[in-house]
Amino acid sequence: MKTKALKKDSTVFWEGDAGDCMYYILWGKVGVYKNYATLHQKKLAELSSGDYFGEMGLIDGEPRSATAVVLEDGTRLDRIDESEFAQFLAENPAKVGRIIEQLSHKLRQTTKDYLEICRSVASAVGEEHEIARSEERFSRNAEN
Repeated sequence: MKTKALKKDSTVFWEGDAGDCMYYILWGKVGVYKNYATLHQKKLAELSSGDYFGEMGLIDGEPRSATAVVLEDGTRLDRIDESEFAQFLAENPAKVGRIIEQLSHKLRQTTKDYLEICRSVASAVGEEHEIARSEERFSRNAEN
């Protein structure tokens, strides 16, 4: 593991980068963003001391799903490389539990967000359907 201290607004990794390591926050804060530095930027999470991030890329081998940005000067991170990951898991069962807990939280939040989007779409479609029906009634009344 390598420890590094970073300045505020430093990018730890970018969405789309290879997921070749994960990070443990020793001190400070990190923001996780979708579409970082664009008009469609969305903050997904704010992490602090004791939190992990970047683990999904190590587990599934997929590119980074978001961008991680340092939110406080002097934020200290432990970097756990792919080659160290299995040993880290074997030697730190309590930390494995914390990683699983965080993954579970991410999955629950994603499910909650997905269901909210589904409700919004259903509501919008329902409203459009009602507008179409009103327009139909108006047209029929105008013909009579």
